[in-house]
Amino acid sequence: MNDLMASLPLMLKHLRLGSIKDHWQPLADKAVTEHWRPEQYLSELCALELASREDKRLQRYLKEAALPPGKQLGSFNFGVVTGVTKPHISQLISQTEWVKRGDNLLLFGASGIGKTHLASSIGYGLIEAGIRVKFVAATALVQSLQRAKEGLRLSDALARLDKYDVLIIDDLGYVRKTEQESSVLFELIAHRYERLRLVITSNQDFEHWDKLFEDTIMTVAAIDRLVHHATILQCMGESYRRKASLTKQTA
Repeated sequence: MNDLMASLPLMLKHLRLGSIKDHWQPLADKAVTEHWRPEQYLSELCALELASREDKRLQRYLKEAALPPGKQLGSFNFGVVTGVTKPHISQLISQTEWVKRGDNLLLFGASGIGKTHLASSIGYGLIEAGIRVKFVAATALVQSLQRAKEGLRLSDALARLDKYDVLIIDDLGYVRKTEQESSVLFELIAHRYERLRLVITSNQDFEHWDKLFEDTIMTVAAIDRLVHHATILQCMGESYRRKASLTKQTA
């Protein structure tokens, strides 16, 4: 019996059942005291292990997502923005059929009205639902893909992003109109088309996207792929950054 007691933690560690390894002894004592049936004891151990793994998965997804800290749904002020409502954003978080269908989500509006906050809050909610998300600034993403293309590794770079069900691209309107950047941006959109989701924020409406792509044909093709399966939100309101600056000046 003593040999079994000594070897059990080692076996559980080898099986990577960390939570069971940490709790089997105190839970066994409780089971004896409360006269549990063997299957109840086993069920309690399994529930602890599952809860521990779910928490670790959530923490791993949050870390890799690189979402801006603090930009969650509860801290967004819907009273200063029109075109979006809390029930609609909550629905996008709780009803994830659009993710399963491969739909995109496009948020347009002037700088400083909270598009990044809204996109981030959706990202946080999707992660809690078990969906892998990645948040990245558009300029950083495009430059990274451009370097990969120069090194003949673009296909690999795009494939690495496939592990994320939802890719949030923030501030697309700040991408520079060059042949190299336009090309990799289009290849990203085409690569994920009808397979994996894009959430894009931009201060440039579609009518100004000729500033992002090298030619009209590429612009039309990119827009066509994005809107084919998409929800489009037009956010309107006064820039909170401008409002905060004016408040400081008058204080």
